[in-house]
Amino acid sequence: MTTTVARLTVCLMSLIALTLGSCSAPPVADAPPGDRSPVPTPSPSATQPSPSPSVAARLTPPTGTPSPTTTINIYKVDTQCANLAPEKVTVTASKSLEAAIAQVLAETDSGDFSIAGYRVSQEGARAIVDLRLPANAKRSFYSLSSCEQLALFGGIRKTLLNNSQWKIQSVQFTEKGQEIVL
Repeated sequence: MTTTVARLTVCLMSLIALTLGSCSAPPVADAPPGDRSPVPTPSPSATQPSPSPSVAARLTPPTGTPSPTTTINIYKVDTQCANLAPEKVTVTASKSLEAAIAQVLAETDSGDFSIAGYRVSQEGARAIVDLRLPANAKRSFYSLSSCEQLALFGGIRKTLLNNSQWKIQSVQFTEKGQEIVL
């Protein structure tokens, strides 16, 4: 049983660390029946992933080969809630537009207001961002303070307009296909 636990531990740690390769452990000799010494585990620094992955990182499931990445600027509201400041982030190149929106949404998620999902489409130089609230949402987009509006809508708009690789010149926000007018 000790051998099985040790192998499962190594498999789980391998998955957590997102290592590639098979999930096999080096052979472990069975301990004598009276021996209850603990099974050694690798040091946490060698097996633990970096801090919790961002929302954008969770959008794309891990694959066998790393995806090409790109660096973009997302825009976040400053501490005085007066301006939007750029922050460089690295995202998967093939889904950079979606990942950028996910990063901004992660910054605006609060205890009493969050977005359940979104879709983005691009029609020429116009981006249409369709936002969805959770079914049990206590607040609507219209209940957001001016600071929350700046963080959410201003952050997404400026992020999409100021990253030239997407060639976006205007941004429209909708909820379930209906334009959001604040």
